[in-house]
Amino acid sequence: MTRLRFSSSKAIDAIDYIARSKPGITQYYICKIIFFADREHLLDYGRSITGDRFVAMQYGPVPSNVLNLLKFDQNQPPELLDIVTSRVETVKNGNQISYSSKNASDFPNLSGSDKQYLDDAINLYGNMTFGELCDLSHQDVAYEDAWLRIGSDANEMNIDLWLDTLENPASAKAQIGETAQSLA
Repeated sequence: MTRLRFSSSKAIDAIDYIARSKPGITQYYICKIIFFADREHLLDYGRSITGDRFVAMQYGPVPSNVLNLLKFDQNQPPELLDIVTSRVETVKNGNQISYSSKNASDFPNLSGSDKQYLDDAINLYGNMTFGELCDLSHQDVAYEDAWLRIGSDANEMNIDLWLDTLENPASAKAQIGETAQSLA
């Protein structure tokens, strides 16, 4: 299974970028926007935006580390949680938490194509209903594969299944493997 290297700085920029574009957005929508943007960027450019590990959960694919940052998971390094709270404002309304940017940065860790793919995902998926987005994300081949495994909740999604849809999957996997290895 191909694994990418997670970039916390790019993930935090992506969270903030989305929160600036759609103030008051929920973690569900942030996670789905990152999922679609990461997947499409990986297929088109041979690298994802965040390098996150996706897991199959009840309501669809979830970028694991991004979700932990949004939930201020105590297993995350405190300095990362401090950066998130310094850049993104959270408002709790019942069980729902919404996020808005407090930042005026130009998002130096995001490339032009990263921003374009995030914008595209925001425009395509940011206004869908919860049900529409849930249904659509459940149709992903890597999600379906992970969800069907025993102990289905939070199984890692195999991104090789995405790469298998490309014209030359072996070459794409080799390139991505080399890139991930060189980052280690």
